Amino acid sequence: MTSEENVLEAAAAELAAAQEALVAARRNLTMVIVAACRDGVPAARIAGRAGLSVTEVRNILAATGTSHRT
Repeated sequence: MTSEENVLEAAAAELAAAQEALVAARRNLTMVIVAACRDGVPAARIAGRAGLSVTEVRNILAATGTSHRT
């Protein structure tokens, strides 16, 4: 293999690892949002603390089948 091929393979491996980390982080965020909702935290507060919009929080809750009353 040439040096260029090694760099390309290394970059591809780094990308794959970053994608796996992103998926794990999204799962974790979803679990925390659902838990906060179940604890009665308003969607607006969850959104503000998570750096998301209220719509994004509500979409996450809807996708998980979690209803939010506030």
